[in-house]
Amino acid sequence: MLDFALKTAEKAGAIALKHFRKTNKVSLKSRQDIVTAADTGVEELIVKEIEKKFPEHGILAEESGGRRGRSDYLWVIDPIDGTVNFAVGLPYFAISIGLAYREQPILGVVYDPYQKEFMYAEKGRGSYINKKRMHIGRERELINCVVATDLGHRRSSQIVRRVKTLLPATRAVRIMGSASRGLVDVALNRAQAYVHNDIQPWDAAAAYIVIKEAGGEVINFKGAPWRLYDRTIIASNKTLSKKLLEYVK
Repeated sequence: MLDFALKTAEKAGAIALKHFRKTNKVSLKSRQDIVTAADTGVEELIVKEIEKKFPEHGILAEESGGRRGRSDYLWVIDPIDGTVNFAVGLPYFAISIGLAYREQPILGVVYDPYQKEFMYAEKGRGSYINKKRMHIGRERELINCVVATDLGHRRSSQIVRRVKTLLPATRAVRIMGSASRGLVDVALNRAQAYVHNDIQPWDAAAAYIVIKEAGGEVINFKGAPWRLYDRTIIASNKTLSKKLLEYVK
């Protein structure tokens, strides 16, 4: 299944790059939430590939919604995570393809086609970037950390308040514009933690297993292990995630 997900992500990335920094019509899903032709084209390709290869599996996709399958497997897809970045030509976006079994993520691919970086993992088999093993960072002090986050449309004011409290306690706080990309940057130790209070399953399903297999911890704001439909998330190593809980209460 991992090989299938990697090949499908690569095909999807080729479609995304054909649209990137070209004239793109933007449609509004809400006042702030947009969709491009690239989002639609990428999602259509991924869904068709899954339906052909795994017709009994369920699918949950950002743009087209979900359909129940006849098995306990569920593919969770964000065709272009970071659509606003993508639409204005900022090269920080990703294709996210996760697979959950009984609502527990077991496989994930987060592909950055612009950087040609594949971040991927399968339960029990480790976490990798382009075939090189990834390990979570061991930093223990928040003051030495870059903490990544994003602004959810509905609850942005809450995360802004938390950012204000985090700023003096950390080296820096960065708003990424792509949750899955920001999350896997924690597995790469490019950021030492990721915090979000309005996450969607398609933003985090693939990245979750990448972080876990890199040795990281992923919890919700109550300190419980993160589940597929949790809306809050903290991803880091075990020491930092516990410290960050104090800033999200």
